[in-house]
Amino acid sequence: MYSPVIFRSLSLYAQHCDWQGMNTYLSGLSNSGFRTASYVLADHVLPRIDADSYWACFTSVALTDRKAFLGTFLKAAKAKYADHSLDFSNLLFVAFAQSTANDEVSIDRQKTLKALLPILRTPTEVQDMLQHFCPSSYEKQIHYLVSTDESLPAYYVLFQLMRRIDHSSGLLLQYLTTVIRRSTPMAFNFVSIMREYFGLERWKGNYSLTLQPYELSGLESGYQGFVRIINKIKS
Repeated sequence: MYSPVIFRSLSLYAQHCDWQGMNTYLSGLSNSGFRTASYVLADHVLPRIDADSYWACFTSVALTDRKAFLGTFLKAAKAKYADHSLDFSNLLFVAFAQSTANDEVSIDRQKTLKALLPILRTPTEVQDMLQHFCPSSYEKQIHYLVSTDESLPAYYVLFQLMRRIDHSSGLLLQYLTTVIRRSTPMAFNFVSIMREYFGLERWKGNYSLTLQPYELSGLESGYQGFVRIINKIKS
């Protein structure tokens, strides 16, 4: 529900970069006012501020009450990223990501990666984000790639990570079994490709693609070659 009064108040704090004042204002709202403020922040205030102000507000407001505000800020981040007014290389975001890295289980990490991994435009962005949240842990990185919504950049990074564990057919099968449960054309294509690339012939089933040996080598030519193959339509 939109409230012009709450919008004016939050906009004024944002205009003056008074994040402590915004925190104090938010903490004084009723439960219903607080819910309205979360909506107003995500849909009307945060999308209008510049990237540096967004990350300063994220650090001062969202990270002081992550349970209440992390989802609000992630919603706004997705919208700002979509219109090219935000990226995830800011040092304040990186510091937040790294603060979760040593936790075996982190709700903040899970919520953030679930929201952001599927929207990233390039494999480099996917790799960087995973490295910030899960440095030097291929297992964790693969876990998030197979448990969040699919995208072509994410599938490419998953392929590269799977190449690092190609000695373990059991793990490869485990991860591909998770992927195929998505039951999407892209998932079936990806599993088809990986089955042939890694020589997992003992995994039976019907698959979307039939590849020639020369096509498999194209997977290693880079992201564009990978995309051409995974998007191939079975004739």
